[in-house]
Formats: sequence, structure tokens, C-alpha cells
Amino acid sequence: MTDIISSEVSSSAKIYCKKITSSTIKENTIIGDDSIIYRSIVNENCEINRHNRIDNSSIGRFTYTGHNTTIKKSNIGSFASISWNVSIGGANHPDDFVTTSPLWRFENMINRNEHPTNNIQLQKRISELPHCTIGSDVLISTNVVILRNINIGNGAVIGAGAVVTSDVEPYTIVAGVPAKPIRKRFDDQIIAALEEIQWWDWPTDVIRQHIDLIYQKKVNMDIIEQLREIKKGLS
Repeated sequence: MTDIISSEVSSSAKIYCKKITSSTIKENTIIGDDSIIYRSIVNENCEINRHNRIDNSSIGRFTYTGHNTTIKKSNIGSFASISWNVSIGGANHPDDFVTTSPLWRFENMINRNEHPTNNIQLQKRISELPHCTIGSDVLISTNVVILRNINIGNGAVIGAGAVVTSDVEPYTIVAGVPAKPIRKRFDDQIIAALEEIQWWDWPTDVIRQHIDLIYQKKVNMDIIEQLREIKKGLS
């Protein structure tokens, strides 16, 4: 049984999860078993797999996640592919203080019984923390960790097991601990064109009409010109 609290859930969404609180779940989205969605927006046609936790985040349309994935304080674009056992936007701890334990958690533990409003204060602190921003058409492979306040550009690829500690440029493949650039997916001319075209924002019916260009062919300038013509027709 799903516990839905102060949330807006589309009638066409398929909900199998444990709990949805103060969130919006849009059309044709699937939320898997034992997942928890808190203060988040999950847009249309997403698939959130089982045992996920999504806190204070927004998920773009047609994005999917694998099982056992945690997303906190993150804005994620459309058509992102997020694998299993991924952690995005977890809190950072100081390593140059006397303790690595966070002060806000200590205060919350000792004050929770004395000050009933403390939870409100804690939520305010959380809301003020910086977000991760992850673009559209990003591939995040299994066992990746992305630290808080990281920006990942459109079309980037994060290799399996990477720990991302700094921003990633659009259409760049990174891997390793810490993650470092391996190569660009395309040359600069094609990258600039794809950033301009932004096919992931097109209406769904237009994308379906041109599946062969987007999903089934290697990119070259001929493909780019065809995509540009389609975009012009949408203006």
C-alpha cells in the first residue's frame, strides 16, 4: 500500500512505491516498489525503479533510474539514463574541522524533543543547500557517485564506478576516481549544433516521427542538418 501525503499524482501514473510526500507525479510515470519520493517533481513518462529515494529534486520527462538509486537536491533533465546503485547529490562533510560529523545533525539530535519546531528549521536548512544540475540526454552508469553542487552538461557520459567531484562539460565522457575526462563524444561543431537543436525539448509526437534520426543512426553533419530542419519547422 502506498502512503500518499500532500501530493499530486496523475491518474495515469502507476504507483507501486512505499511513500510519496509533498510531491508531484505526472502522466504515465511509473514509481517502483519500496521507493520514497519526498518534496520532488517527477515529470511525465519517467520510470523510477524499485528501492529508489528521491528527495527535494526534479526529474525531467522520459528519464529513468535503475534500482537502489538515491537522488537528493538535484535537478535532472529529460531523457537521462541513470543506472542502478547510483548516488546523486549527497551531503558533503568537512575534513578540516575537528569533527567530520555535521553540526546540523548534532543539533537536530539533541533538540528534537525540546523544540518541536526544530524539524521545520532543519527543512529550511536543507532547502538552502546547493543543488546538483544534470542536463538532458545524460548517461550515468552503475555505481556512480555524484557529489553535491555539481553541474553535468547535456549529453555527458559518466563511466561505471566514477566519483564525480567537479563539473562535466556537455557531451564529455568521464570515468575514474575522481572522474576525469576521457574524450568528447563528438567534435566541437556537432556538440554546438546539438546544444542548439535541443531535440529533448521537442514534442513527443515529433520525436516519435523521427526515431530513426535520433535513436538509430550515428551522428554526422548530414544528420545534424536534418535535425536543424525539423527544429525550424517547430518555430
